[in-house]
Formats: sequence, C-alpha cells, structure tokens
Amino acid sequence: MAQKLAIYKKGETTPLATGDPSEKVSVTGLAAGTVVANGDYQAAVIDDTNAENPSGKVDVPGWTVLKKLNQS
Repeated sequence: MAQKLAIYKKGETTPLATGDPSEKVSVTGLAAGTVVANGDYQAAVIDDTNAENPSGKVDVPGWTVLKKLNQS
C-alpha cells in the first residue's frame, strides 16, 4: 500500500491536505499575517484506506503566513 502524508486541523479526523511523504504538503486558504500556533495542525502518515500509521498524529510547528510576493 502507498503511504501519504496527511495534514489535519487539530481535533479533526478528516485530512485537509494529503500528498507524497517525500514532497511538500500545503495548508491553503489562510490570510496573510495569520499566526498559526504549535499544534494547531497535526500530521500523520496514512495508507490508501486513510488508516493512520499506528504512531498517530504529531503536532506541526507553528508559523506565520507570509504575504504573497508581487511578481513582475
């Protein structure tokens, strides 16, 4: 079975983003300047049936959403 990296909003059971564990997975839809605290999002490895790895979810370190750069 193929494994995927899943990102969850803390306390939710449905991933809001999934992707290849060797690539980036993005959280989208947050306004510039939004401060995301440690653990507001969690990551887990899931299989094709969306079953979590037995190790479960881990907290994602916090960040601040940057402004989009103007490209000329």
